[in-house]
Amino acid sequence: MSLPAEKISENPKMLKMIQQVSFAINETLKPTSSKIETDTIIAAYALYKVRTSSSPFSASYHSLISGDLDIDQTIAAAIQNAFDETAWVHLSALLPQFSAEVFAGVIFLPQIEAYDTTPSSVIELALAILKIAKQESVAEIGCGTAAFLVSAFDQNPNAQYTGYEINVDRYVAAKVRAELLGENIQILLGDVFSLTNESHDKFDKVFSNYPFGLQLRNLSGGTALLKELEVKYPGISKATSSDWVFNDLICRSMKDTGKAIGIMTNGSTWNSNDMPIRKHFVETGLIEAVISMPKKLFSYTNIPTSLVVFSHGNTGVRLVDATNICHHGRRQNEFSPADIQTIVHALSNDSEFSRFIPLEELQENDYTLNLGRYNASRENIENGVPFGEIIKRITRGAPCTARQLDEMVSHRVTNMQYLMLANIQDGLIDEKLPYLTKIEPKYEKYCLKNDDLILSKNGYPYKVAVASVKEGQQILANGNLYIIEVDRERANPYYLKAFFESEHGVSALKSITVGATLPSIGVEMLKNLIIPLPSLEEQDRIAQKYQATLDEIAVLKLKLENAVNRLYHVFDAESEE
Repeated sequence: MSLPAEKISENPKMLKMIQQVSFAINETLKPTSSKIETDTIIAAYALYKVRTSSSPFSASYHSLISGDLDIDQTIAAAIQNAFDETAWVHLSALLPQFSAEVFAGVIFLPQIEAYDTTPSSVIELALAILKIAKQESVAEIGCGTAAFLVSAFDQNPNAQYTGYEINVDRYVAAKVRAELLGENIQILLGDVFSLTNESHDKFDKVFSNYPFGLQLRNLSGGTALLKELEVKYPGISKATSSDWVFNDLICRSMKDTGKAIGIMTNGSTWNSNDMPIRKHFVETGLIEAVISMPKKLFSYTNIPTSLVVFSHGNTGVRLVDATNICHHGRRQNEFSPADIQTIVHALSNDSEFSRFIPLEELQENDYTLNLGRYNASRENIENGVPFGEIIKRITRGAPCTARQLDEMVSHRVTNMQYLMLANIQDGLIDEKLPYLTKIEPKYEKYCLKNDDLILSKNGYPYKVAVASVKEGQQILANGNLYIIEVDRERANPYYLKAFFESEHGVSALKSITVGATLPSIGVEMLKNLIIPLPSLEEQDRIAQKYQATLDEIAVLKLKLENAVNRLYHVFDAESEE
């Protein structure tokens, strides 16, 4: 059949009727439905099946769920879960008023963008890159309600399409849409990792907008999967982002002559945890291009994202900064057709926002896949100033030897403590710092002041913290740390911390790093580093958000510590009862 959703805009009268029916279904289901997006599709499908049956105005609720209308058992079960007989009485009142084409239009009408929905303009960009041809095999891994497959089918109905989905509700919605489109679309239910391992299917084109922000341990069968991947990717750990595990799955599903696209979080393109697995992808020539996309593309998250293009035999990676190539909406941004054309052109040509990075340069930069790392310059930083302009004092920590430190350590609580690099974790300074019996006068100048910015001198990735020193307390810093007193009339130290821990800040520090065996930063290079310095009001706003997140982390760490303590005493507590 034709694709109603793609023809809606050509017929305003039809669009109005489809929206009217969609609203009526929503209102009927809303009081009882917890998954209105998929249930609306299921209800519209039920109305479509009845409207095209031999008895369009007299079909009962029983006929829907019993198989009398040639409805797949899985879909029939979903209908029963979506609405009851009372709701059907209200829904069936729509049958005499509207045609089957209108109900089909509701099935394909994009629903309110839920957490699993790929924005339509991102789909259009992906299709422009993939260029699906006739008779090609196409897969979507984690297809949701099949938004990508529907758009791909509309552009080329002669290809063969397969969707994999683990969520039953979205699987049924996708299956419904596939049924109406034709026999060359199949939707498979199950864990995508086990599905592809069992079938060994290889596709000409693959697309996946997998879940954001997971870690390997959060995936089903994470421990077993980790053991399997450790052989392939030396250096992988439980902290590795699942983005790259999904990318591995995408590449295993792609033919040797194929092309694939994955949408991942920006952090995974540059952070240290994922460096070992990025190294493998880059050095085996699997990454063709990485496009850094604008913020606010997705309605359900503000996490910065990148679109990664995979293929075989690449000798470097094309990096595209498309963060400002979009139509800016009030709540959500999107790609216009002209934007898509610009980005696709950038995939084949160097420009101010695109560049081909050869393997050697990628190796020198920890296989970072973000153009900002390679294009860091004074001109690219808005409100940029040399960091030294806002530094009142900078010094290294105390040059204590291990023996000298041992002589100073106290086994009882004092008002003097010692800060080492290992005491900074997740941006927070450990509250249980080692206590000291004394701090010699010659070392007092290495003690922290409240709100001093602390930056590790050696060992990329660098750690950043802000000192919180109580009245009467002394904290002596280790020699591997820079102690930076900033001009509080010009800069907020928490804003600076937020910047140095951001993607751009990490790139900036990397750009002044020297030494391969022991990466380090020199004082003069640090002073000359150009940093963005907006108004103090704007800095304070960013700093407040950052500190609120730090407080949240601190609370969660305390809860975890308490839970672990309870865990170790469960047996004792139960034995006493």
